[in-house]
Amino acid sequence: MARVEGFEPAHSGQVPVDSSGNPVAVGVWGDSSTGVGVFGTSGTLPPGVDNIPTNIAGVEGHSIQNPGVVGRSVEDAGVSGESLQGLGVLGRSTTGSGVLGVTFVPVDPGGNPSASGVFGSSTVGGNGVVGFVGGATGVVGSSVRGTGVRGSSGDSDGVVGNSLSANGVTGLGGSGRNRGEIASGVFGRSDSGFGIRGVSGSRQGAVGVSFGAAEGVFGLNFSPQPGAGTFGESVLGNGVEGFSFTGIGVRGEGRNGGVRGLSTSTNPNAGGVIGENPNGFAGVFLGKVRVTGFLSKAGGGFEIDHPLDPENKYLNHSFVESPEMLNVYSGNVTTDGHGEAHVTLPEYFEALNEDFRYQLTVMGQFAQAIVGQEIKNNEFTIKSDRPRVRISWQVTGVRRDRWAVANRIAVEEEKAGRDKGRYLHPDLWEQSEEAAIVGFQNARTSRQGSLRRAIELLPERLRQRVDQHLQALQHGDHVDGNDTQKLMAEVRQAARQLYEEPSRIDRAQLEEEWRKVEALVERMRPPTQRNEPGEAGTVLRRVSQLLPEQLKQRLEQHLSALLRGDHVDRGELQSLVVEASQQTDLHSHRELPRIDRARLEEEWRQVEALVQQVRQRSPWMEVRRG
Repeated sequence: MARVEGFEPAHSGQVPVDSSGNPVAVGVWGDSSTGVGVFGTSGTLPPGVDNIPTNIAGVEGHSIQNPGVVGRSVEDAGVSGESLQGLGVLGRSTTGSGVLGVTFVPVDPGGNPSASGVFGSSTVGGNGVVGFVGGATGVVGSSVRGTGVRGSSGDSDGVVGNSLSANGVTGLGGSGRNRGEIASGVFGRSDSGFGIRGVSGSRQGAVGVSFGAAEGVFGLNFSPQPGAGTFGESVLGNGVEGFSFTGIGVRGEGRNGGVRGLSTSTNPNAGGVIGENPNGFAGVFLGKVRVTGFLSKAGGGFEIDHPLDPENKYLNHSFVESPEMLNVYSGNVTTDGHGEAHVTLPEYFEALNEDFRYQLTVMGQFAQAIVGQEIKNNEFTIKSDRPRVRISWQVTGVRRDRWAVANRIAVEEEKAGRDKGRYLHPDLWEQSEEAAIVGFQNARTSRQGSLRRAIELLPERLRQRVDQHLQALQHGDHVDGNDTQKLMAEVRQAARQLYEEPSRIDRAQLEEEWRKVEALVERMRPPTQRNEPGEAGTVLRRVSQLLPEQLKQRLEQHLSALLRGDHVDRGELQSLVVEASQQTDLHSHRELPRIDRARLEEEWRQVEALVQQVRQRSPWMEVRRG
């Protein structure tokens, strides 16, 4: 059959030839210099529906209920659009989607689909896919059971988010549980690098905020190696800071110690643990206290409930101070009929003491008493000028044990050069706080910084009220508890509105949208089977919530035993930890399929080959582009 030709109203000057100028056979040729080259219609206009306006184009198709233009191909593109300076393909819709891409490739059990509904690629310098809008979301990815949005790269970042005034990336976790785990707003995982890394040029690298009863930031190390759950490091500031307006700033709890501090400074005034309270106790110890090193203090004593009025009073006594390390021993003895008495001291006395001093006091009568024989073999003798005299005695010795000999007290000591002109207690010498010795200044600046950081995490319109409230709490002023509760509830509500700007899509809505998509393409594809995932697991304790479901019970038993102080076989515990790590790796690899470099490069070669085929079919674009 001969081809069909239509020319209206005049020839455009274009003819069907290839890039070499050879004629190309065509079934239908429509040409127009001012109108539509080919125009096709399908369907009957319903009553009351206006006719679809016609645009100037090479080919235009109009339809009421079916596609306006359909292109199908067995081995190549069903529809191809090419342009030198404009858009290759343009899709527009008044109320629906501008472009819909569908693929009928069966589901890969390994979670790695080999085709895409929409695929974008650039082999030179452009972006593969770009979404750009005025007020809505640039790119939206939704999935009923898979990953909503996924990015992979060989040498650069997998996903990058950038915003001029808001968050670069925002993640919203579900309210329920998936696979027995608590859902997270953002989840990061790395085999050898950082799971999540935050970097800021002037602010906090990472910030965690909780408006419930849980922690703002929680860290867990579950490994055969004894790593820390949370670690902080600073070049010039504090490694870890904790601040609370009504509770404890930093709290530590552990089987082998609650809190441990270590200072590597050569400054003798630096402390492994520093406590400060200008209005009360810098340290409170509820139990025994052991000091294996030197204890330096300005003064001290004991404080107990008053023996005569324990409900209403304390009784305080001061320490006895001395420039020497002294031990004091005392007792009462009565001389015999010859006026002699032998006093036996502890068997360690002479090993512990030297340079002995004696005091004798006669009781009950006027008599004289002397030390008849000084200490020898941990004994000494008292003599009186009368028989049967009651005598009170006291012996003092200077410590001579190895620790005491190695740590004699320097009674008078020159201050270090950096401390000259400064004071331990500047206020007692009418000096300002800035005159305090380095290491003993009040941490008021740190407290103000903590208050400022806390305020900055809150919504703008509530910051002034919260600031006033927290200042009152910090100064110890009376604050009504009901007012605090109301203010916190208001902050929580405002924060939800602030941090939940991205619209949430619940499961019912997502399922409904997916059903619409399936209905739209149902007539174009055969029905396929979908594997349904299992339901979420049960509620477990906080630590086990982060671990694989099948190991939670065994892990909880071990952790409970550790908390009770029961004996736990270390080898068995390490084996269990290794098993948990392996299960976590398998779980993560299954849920987040990785693309290695070899596979990524292979896929890129396939894309380049596909693009090369397009270039070979359209060499005119390459020629004119230059």
